[in-house]
Amino acid sequence: DYRSLGTLTKSIMNQLPAAQRPSFFEMAGYPMLAAEQMNRKFLMAQLNHSYSNRLMPQEANWAARQSQEAFDSIATLTRVYNEQLDGKWQGMMKLAPGWCALYQQLPALNLHDNEGEQEPPLDHWTQPERVMAVPLTQFKPKNADGHQLRLVEGIGYDWQVLQLGEPTEQPAASVTASGPRFECHLPQIAADSVTIHLYTVPFWPLCKGRQFRMGVSLDGAQPQIFDHQPKEYSLQWKDEVLRNSTVTSFRFPIDRSASSHTLSLLLGDPGMMVQKVIVDWGGLQASYLGPQTTRIQSSHK
Repeated sequence: DYRSLGTLTKSIMNQLPAAQRPSFFEMAGYPMLAAEQMNRKFLMAQLNHSYSNRLMPQEANWAARQSQEAFDSIATLTRVYNEQLDGKWQGMMKLAPGWCALYQQLPALNLHDNEGEQEPPLDHWTQPERVMAVPLTQFKPKNADGHQLRLVEGIGYDWQVLQLGEPTEQPAASVTASGPRFECHLPQIAADSVTIHLYTVPFWPLCKGRQFRMGVSLDGAQPQIFDHQPKEYSLQWKDEVLRNSTVTSFRFPIDRSASSHTLSLLLGDPGMMVQKVIVDWGGLQASYLGPQTTRIQSSHK
């Protein structure tokens, strides 16, 4: 929820003595409150487009106003930042931070005249059928072979990532289903195939000559290899930076009669960070972050 960060920040500021609030606002309050409004601006613009495409003009107008208000709020926060304490930090924050930046602009919005507004329900999410978002805590390291395979707290969409080795470690000579890996056991799936969607943290290879590979295997099958090599300033690179994620999909046939399945995330070039794993057999709906994780009850012994 994009509103959580702003609510927390305002609560902290309200508990501080008045004399300390400008300093807190300069160091932490402004970036957190502005980040809240930046998320609100883009998410509501996307919602505006979605409702317009679904011929729901009142809901689209409501979302458009929310996006515009968020855009205005960022400008107000920036003005307060530069004017507080008689302009002590004047000029340190600007709305246009770089020569190629576009995110500070108001997104294109679809407005429907004479249709009014109606707020849609936004505070519910139901886990789709035929899809599971696997909790990262259920993955266990196997055959580390000198590599650091660990769960890192404090980053990622759900504040956790699986790190497949340190970037300075030697790459695996080949990516194999029995090599260094994380494993998770999945329950029986009533389908003949599944698609694995990985949300990874976008990085560049450590140095020239290095790649950024990892593999995925299901039930010991031949690994499918992902090699992240975006071109700097390409549309792919910009999209990954904006969403702080690289999304890659892998499709595997499965035996629907099997009582459980083993999903493996395989080390190639150390340093890759996985922040979300989604298993889909026909129920995944389009969304920004994917479905919420739920603990998997597996029959694997």
